[in-house]
Amino acid sequence: MPTAPGRSWLPLLLWLSLLLPVTGWLFQAQLGQKVDPTNAALKSPDTPDAQNLQALANVVGSDQVVLLVFVTPDGLPMLSRDANLLDEIRATLAKRADVVQCRALPAPEPDLALLATSLRGEDLGAIAQAVVAEARSRCPASLRLLATGVPLLESTLAGLVAGERRTIVPMLGVVLFLAAWLLYRSAGLAIATLLPAVLAIVWTSGLVAVLGHPLDPIAALLDPVLLTIGVATSVHFVEAWRRGITLRFDAPSASNFASTAQGSPTLLATATTMLGLLSLTTSPIPAVVDFGLRAALGVALVHAFTFTLLPTWLALQRSVRLPPIAMDTSPAQSWLRRLRQQRLTILCATMAITVLATVGLPRLHPDNDPLVMLPATERCRVEYDELAARLGGVEVFHLLAPARSPATDPGRLLPFLAAMQQLPGIAGPAGPVLRGPEGDLAAPLLLRPGGSSGRQELFVEIERSAAVLGLDGLVPAGVSVQIARDSDALMKSLGWSTLVTLLLLGIGMCIGLRSWRLGTLGILTNILPCVWIYGAIGWSGQPVSVATGMIGCTMLGLIVDNTLHLLHQYRELRHSGDRAFAMRIALDRVGRPMWLSSGLLLLGFATTATSQLHTTREFSLLACSTILVALFACLVLLPLLVVGDQPIPAGTQRTGHEV
Repeated sequence: MPTAPGRSWLPLLLWLSLLLPVTGWLFQAQLGQKVDPTNAALKSPDTPDAQNLQALANVVGSDQVVLLVFVTPDGLPMLSRDANLLDEIRATLAKRADVVQCRALPAPEPDLALLATSLRGEDLGAIAQAVVAEARSRCPASLRLLATGVPLLESTLAGLVAGERRTIVPMLGVVLFLAAWLLYRSAGLAIATLLPAVLAIVWTSGLVAVLGHPLDPIAALLDPVLLTIGVATSVHFVEAWRRGITLRFDAPSASNFASTAQGSPTLLATATTMLGLLSLTTSPIPAVVDFGLRAALGVALVHAFTFTLLPTWLALQRSVRLPPIAMDTSPAQSWLRRLRQQRLTILCATMAITVLATVGLPRLHPDNDPLVMLPATERCRVEYDELAARLGGVEVFHLLAPARSPATDPGRLLPFLAAMQQLPGIAGPAGPVLRGPEGDLAAPLLLRPGGSSGRQELFVEIERSAAVLGLDGLVPAGVSVQIARDSDALMKSLGWSTLVTLLLLGIGMCIGLRSWRLGTLGILTNILPCVWIYGAIGWSGQPVSVATGMIGCTMLGLIVDNTLHLLHQYRELRHSGDRAFAMRIALDRVGRPMWLSSGLLLLGFATTATSQLHTTREFSLLACSTILVALFACLVLLPLLVVGDQPIPAGTQRTGHEV
């Protein structure tokens, strides 16, 4: 029965009166969210390396160093006048309250002068920027200043993360809205596709900001992921509403029809997506754990807003007029016929590619260089690369020996240091050996540029050599050590998280579909994208980074949505006819939503691939590849496996079961 026009507005007005004040408050909190200048959430706080870093601070004062390098033009030797000015700059910087010390380092070439500035304070990023700015303002016109260091790089990365939120997410929203508007030719339906996702983003990010959690490079992925997941969920709901309209329901009745039709499959899809995201909480890295929890909360909010707001909103779209369902055509039937004709070719090709991809899996190797997150044209990265090329390296770590360790004996430590400087990853000494007030020793060494995998091997080799020589307690320590080992632990944890996700999704699909056969076929076809993508990465020789590792857990929870909607419809229809008939009707119902949701997801992640951050760009490109393979698995492989060798019925007449 049609609903009275005046009453259609009442639920919406009630919701708006409750939602708008809270949403506005959370939106303001989101806009004011601070950025973590040291990316502390990317570092595990409870590891031995974190403890060694604290012990190192008792010896060296601060491991947060900005390296200032003054270069003369044309390789000419440093003039005495310029050298005197540099002494004044060093003395001025040393007097700053946020500087522990500023010392001159031996220059490997006559046209260079090096100042190592150790920093202290809460906002090391802002301090590093201020120190570099002051040094540049005092730098003689005859010299060029190059600056680098972990605090400077991390503060630059933090600034880019903040900028990404202000540009990428709004641009993504505009692109998806325009695409939905062109698709539906209706602003009301375009708004419907975005409304739950936008509200979920504001509420999730706003709550995170209210709780005082800062933004980091991993957290920056949350908004685009929620937006694309929310749009995919809304598309299925809007398409169900449109199907109700074609069946001659009025708009309010079509809303009720959509709510009923989408209730079970969407709830199952939401639950499996949340399982995939929650598996990230097994990571030792706080940023990844936080991402999993926040994304799971956001997905739950998407589901809640979809089923509370969209029925009322769509009930008001009375001006939409759609043609009735054609009773003599079935696109799914011709699609299944073509698949049936090419069944052997498709299955053999799929098997061959899967075997080839599986062979490439052992070639995967983790490596995560935080420097590559920055654009190649960013000033601090350009200067880092130039200095690394001239000096052999710019990052410092220390060999830390406790007071009671045999390594505190200079007669044993110095030969060991000389031997370690011959290792491929070490460029040479980075200053004198320092002794702490309790007798601990710290010997600084200069690291050559490299990723986390190579550095992890270097640190393991140092510890092994120290143990063989009886230098008990001697360990590598420093920010660079912590970053490398946390990255290695992160890669391993993401691998386990992916396996846990597959197990949980398989069990969840079997229970949700109440069929071991359908659940097994569903999870097998959704494993395919992971195997193909990771196999391709293995064959390409590219390392598994943070973004690459997160694809498995994050995208698995997302791409199963289409599978669940298709198999849910198939299971509901299976009792009314043979397998081929049920699959034909299921594809007629959800085929278009699957294409549209996947297309919008591709468009969304392609938009985020324009990001300056390497992490976001890599994640987006891999997400697009995963969605394409998942679409093939769901629309091509899954129907073939479910239907088997059963012939497609020749009749095209639809029945009442299709309603």
